[in-house]
Amino acid sequence: MADRQESLDEQARLEENQVAFDAYGVKAALRTNRPELVERLRALLPPGWRPCPTSDVDKRFDLIADETGTCKVVADERGLNRGLELELALMVLESQLRLYLGTKAPDTIFVHAGVVEHRGVAIVLPGKSFAGKTTLVAALVDAGATYYSDEFAVIDEEGLVHPYAKALSVRDGGGEDQTNHSLDSLGWAAGSQPLPMGMIAVTSYRPGAEWRPRRLSAGEGAMALLANAVPAQLRPAQVMRVISRAAGNALVIESARGEADAVAPLLLAAAQQTA
Repeated sequence: MADRQESLDEQARLEENQVAFDAYGVKAALRTNRPELVERLRALLPPGWRPCPTSDVDKRFDLIADETGTCKVVADERGLNRGLELELALMVLESQLRLYLGTKAPDTIFVHAGVVEHRGVAIVLPGKSFAGKTTLVAALVDAGATYYSDEFAVIDEEGLVHPYAKALSVRDGGGEDQTNHSLDSLGWAAGSQPLPMGMIAVTSYRPGAEWRPRRLSAGEGAMALLANAVPAQLRPAQVMRVISRAAGNALVIESARGEADAVAPLLLAAAQQTA
């Protein structure tokens, strides 16, 4: 009886300390049993989120802290991870939320990629973690581009790229730990309008590499996007249709790269020719 009451009390605390939101057509909620953690949850919400009624959400993610100071992450009452320090638990929760958003967004395709705008077109840098997307995105912005994302290219049914302007995630010392830098702290303004895809640059960092881009076909560009599309296995027909439309008129290039600061101006000059 006591266990049942304790469970009911915890559910009540979760209901009291939650943020329900709608982003990219996905309705979900982040909840916690500790009111002092609600603002930490808000910091994990996707760019452009809007509040929605709690009765409308389809998925609930819970961050539950215990008396010992460790946390567990729960999705719809299914335990994902437990015994985590708070910062690690927040990272796990954010990762699960992004995966869910990228998988379930009904009208857009999420592709792991860095994105900037230059002269009215999107430069898209597809690639998984550790490909150097964030470093190159930062160098492109410093060279005059406008920030769109260091995480996702969000592509709609017309093939246009929408911003996913989250805080910049910089890995500490090249390891797995990362620090988020707000756009305000960087002095950046994010783009807000959907853009045609002007360039797909298939590149990753390799120490000492010389920038020697070779041109690829639109089909090869689409395959590079497909390899990094979050819902590729769940919605293959929709994904292929959308990315083929997006890549159809884009300049597609491929090369290993050395330091991002040296490559960024060259990428912007090439993209300018497509604008």
